[in-house]
Amino acid sequence: MKQRILYLMIFCLTMGAFARGQESADSVGQQEIVIRDSANFVKASLMIAEPSRLHVQSEFGHAFLRMRCDEAGLDYCFSMESGDYEGFFDICTGHYPNRLINVPTAEYMKLFDREGRIVTEYPIDIRVEEGQRLWQLLDSVCLSGPSPHQDYFHHGCSQEVVRFVEWGLGGTIVYGENAKKFGNTAFILGNQLLPANSWLHIPPSMLATTDGTDRKLTDAEKAMIPSIIPTLLADARLVKPDGESRPVLKDTAPIVHQPENRTPESQALPIYVWFALLFLFTLVVNLVGMRGTGKWARCLSKVTDAGLFLLYNLILLAMVVVCWRSTLPTTSGWNWNYLIYNPIPLLVWFYDRFRGLSHGCWRKTYLAYACWLCLYMVVMFIVGDHLILEQYLLIGTFSARCLFKVKEHRIND
Repeated sequence: MKQRILYLMIFCLTMGAFARGQESADSVGQQEIVIRDSANFVKASLMIAEPSRLHVQSEFGHAFLRMRCDEAGLDYCFSMESGDYEGFFDICTGHYPNRLINVPTAEYMKLFDREGRIVTEYPIDIRVEEGQRLWQLLDSVCLSGPSPHQDYFHHGCSQEVVRFVEWGLGGTIVYGENAKKFGNTAFILGNQLLPANSWLHIPPSMLATTDGTDRKLTDAEKAMIPSIIPTLLADARLVKPDGESRPVLKDTAPIVHQPENRTPESQALPIYVWFALLFLFTLVVNLVGMRGTGKWARCLSKVTDAGLFLLYNLILLAMVVVCWRSTLPTTSGWNWNYLIYNPIPLLVWFYDRFRGLSHGCWRKTYLAYACWLCLYMVVMFIVGDHLILEQYLLIGTFSARCLFKVKEHRIND
């Protein structure tokens, strides 16, 4: 009996030692798998959705991150969202909620498929511990609620994505020569990347304050435009505190996610064409006014004056309201356009309604303002290239009409 008990004890001890040895061997094997496949254990990708004309905030595209762990069956997209499509006024004033959300990739990609938008995936060069840290960071930001930064120009989707990558990877992104390909100000950067037929060419030229038109952007700040992020990061390097330096993106071909129904590009005329037509129409009206004195010519002249005066004051109203309501440096503060769009013409018009101005006084007023508009265009172009073609054509329209009014009041004087 004692001998059997001794044999049983030896068997249990032997099996326990074997089990511990097997567990140790399994853990070593798992560690080897993780080390061997560390570059693919946690996968991170920069996702760029192409620009869309359906929504104002999508005119420059959209940037978000995709995080995957195939062994755990996890695949999520992390995106800065407002919860609803905010309007242009909300973007300009910074009054809209914004937060980071995580959505299963298959579900999130259906949104772009419905809109007919191509999404391009750029794998990020990431280590296993960096991927885990980045994922934890994104999860914690998702749980933190609305972002305190509701600033499309300084904390938009693409800029936040780049910041997340820097924090998660534990280094600083140093940009290369590609960053020099783009404009030095937010105003120029935005306008040169918009399609020619986008009406968004107009608001920046009217609403941008000195933060957008005069302040020079750093290379990192140029990341405000989602569609240029791949170009910026193509030759950028991640520099870590210990001196390690490596590319941000993997040296692999990007993955293109094609929608089932591709949205055709808009065939609308470029915006400058419409403003050129307005300018030519004004010249024709001026010519008719100089050659004709009939009732229809006078009627056409009055309608043109009323339309241009209304357009002028609507621009002024939009500038004042946005500046008054805005909490963003890009759209609040000093705006160079106040030199040409201001209440003075409206005050002169009111004064004439109640007191009356002579033809000679009106002639001098129109001549002075026409000269001022021309001088403004020349000076602003020389000192900072603040104006775009649409702006030149619009100011030229006002100037041409003012010069005609000089001649009209000279004839009537």
